[in-house]
Amino acid sequence: MGIEIQVPGARVVSTNPATGEVVREFDCASATEVQAAVARAHAAQPAWRVIAVRKRLDIIATFQQLLNERKQHVARLITSEAGKPIAEALLTEILVVLDAVRFLLEETYAFLREEPLPHGNLATKAKSGRLIREPYGVIGIISPWNYPFSIPATETLAALATGNAVVLKPSELTPLCALELASLLHHAGVPEGVFQVVIGEGPAGAALIESAIDKLIFTGSVSTGRRIAQTAGARLLPVVLELGGKDPMLVLDDADVDVASSGAVWGAFVNAGQACLSVERCYVQRSIYETFVSACAEKN
Repeated sequence: MGIEIQVPGARVVSTNPATGEVVREFDCASATEVQAAVARAHAAQPAWRVIAVRKRLDIIATFQQLLNERKQHVARLITSEAGKPIAEALLTEILVVLDAVRFLLEETYAFLREEPLPHGNLATKAKSGRLIREPYGVIGIISPWNYPFSIPATETLAALATGNAVVLKPSELTPLCALELASLLHHAGVPEGVFQVVIGEGPAGAALIESAIDKLIFTGSVSTGRRIAQTAGARLLPVVLELGGKDPMLVLDDADVDVASSGAVWGAFVNAGQACLSVERCYVQRSIYETFVSACAEKN
């Protein structure tokens, strides 16, 4: 892929898409700054790794509580950068992250528990085996603008729960959402070196890919994903690619046509059509929508 040259003095401008108002401006991180962030993450990760799983989950539970308390503020921030309605930000961003924390609190212990590994070969019957899951180390995340809070948050939380450090490069269109995520995590107790945000455009992402990260998670376009796969393959870097596409909808003969058509329309147009979710999942989320937003309105 090659590290792209960062133009000196390049800046990222966060703009409200509804009004054109400049919300905030940032200096783009240079390749040197990205590499320094990854080095800090490597220095901080060993201590985070050896913390008891219960302690890590307690911190993540505190993050969940803080996010729930600040959900209206975070939703308004998402709206100011991404343009989606506040109700949609609550449903497809805040609710998703709160539920992701619930899942981690319930499932992390079982996932990380050692498992006996039986042998099928008679020659190894006298041997014992165990399946042990260990953290990779430092996870690099490059996240998109369409779900600027929920996508990086869910990916980051899973990495943190399992003992990894994270360096996040958010979309240059929505940097404030990533910084809000960092603020919540740090206030909850995640050490600053364990979770860091680097802001920039393509050159910052390229620098992160070619830095000393141990795994990469990328959500974005097919064309960029191909280039990342080539770079990752050359250095055998583990990589997760969630790339653009259009999912089909299957409606069976015995389906309620009114319900199915309503779900199809809502699923196709939610988030202005920029959604990497199946229509079925979108429709299930919609069933939670009125209860959740009503509860938020009553409390606030």
